[in-house]
Amino acid sequence: MAPGKIFKKKARTQSTCNPVSKQKNRQTTQELVFDDLNQTQELEPQQVTDAQDQTHEEINLDTTNENPESTNLSRKRVRGPSRGKGLENLIKGNNKLVVEIAEGKGRPTDVVQSAKLSSEIRIISRQFSSIPTKWKDITDNEKIHALERLKSKFEMKLDDEYVKNSVMSIMSKLSRNHRHQVHLHFKTFPNAAIARQNKPTKYNLTQENWDKLCDLFSDPKYQRRCETNARVRRNVKLTPNQGSRAFVASRYAMRKDGHEPNRIDFFKATHYSNDKGWTTHEAQTTYEKMVELQSTSVEEGVEPKTVDDIADEVLGTRSGYIPGLGYGPKPNKRNLSADTIELQKRLKNKEDELIGYKTNFEVLQTQMEAMRSALIAVGIQVPSLQSSGKQYT
Repeated sequence: MAPGKIFKKKARTQSTCNPVSKQKNRQTTQELVFDDLNQTQELEPQQVTDAQDQTHEEINLDTTNENPESTNLSRKRVRGPSRGKGLENLIKGNNKLVVEIAEGKGRPTDVVQSAKLSSEIRIISRQFSSIPTKWKDITDNEKIHALERLKSKFEMKLDDEYVKNSVMSIMSKLSRNHRHQVHLHFKTFPNAAIARQNKPTKYNLTQENWDKLCDLFSDPKYQRRCETNARVRRNVKLTPNQGSRAFVASRYAMRKDGHEPNRIDFFKATHYSNDKGWTTHEAQTTYEKMVELQSTSVEEGVEPKTVDDIADEVLGTRSGYIPGLGYGPKPNKRNLSADTIELQKRLKNKEDELIGYKTNFEVLQTQMEAMRSALIAVGIQVPSLQSSGKQYT
């Protein structure tokens, strides 16, 4: 099935003469649209936040309507949890969906591949995995089970260490989102004792798993951290305009002549549109500051700053995350400056030169010793070279 192709199916309803019934029928006569690009898109977290428990994709799945019939006509319709129907339609006939994760990307660059993979991992983490209090507590069996389920639906190189780690990174983020959702469920009860008796049913939780989560949610240290993270999220001013599309796929789609936009240009593309302008005033001032630094002339003999240097200076740096590029690409583990790298190269060259000098000296010393022996053989006395050679070794 071609990406982006839409299939429409109209649900049949029985007409009636009752005006009220006709109105309800118009509500229930829906056009079911399955769009490969929009049905299962993953949501990109906010770019500048240290919050550990909430991202853009976190909506309250635990809220319920006390009287659905009375508010059916006025309530806003929202999408429920993904069930993977779009992927099932794509892989009919035992044809697996090819998914590629390039080195350094952390996610597929193709929009459909990115959306379907993220959606399937979300289903696996919600229905077939526990929700650990921290990701390192997830069992190896759960990881293996997740990879096996992905192998049954996707053609991807899961034996490759980088691809496998990228998949686990996506799964850990979604697991954190699910923990946030059950935390919201926990907070609907007056105390922890009552909450323990009301385990959420939308997730693959055992009572033991739920009790551990309740212990975590009741921990004063965890509560203080959540309050701090909530304040951080409220202060986030750089709101992107990409909606549900992953930044990796968005940036790849913007490439020209085979090159993706640099971080400054991509920041503008994700925070500004010709129709609506800048998403926030802070986004505009941030971009203008980066452009100003880029155009500032430097003193003669001083190395000009690169685009990445400017972006890091203005947007900041974070461990395991490159601000402005979303989740997926990772910063280098060793964040070495260009000067440091150049000094290391020079040191290596000097070491190689020293080894060469020492080798040449040893060869010369051997030759001189041979000449001394030859002179002694013909009756010419020559001083020993041993004492003079020590000063060079």
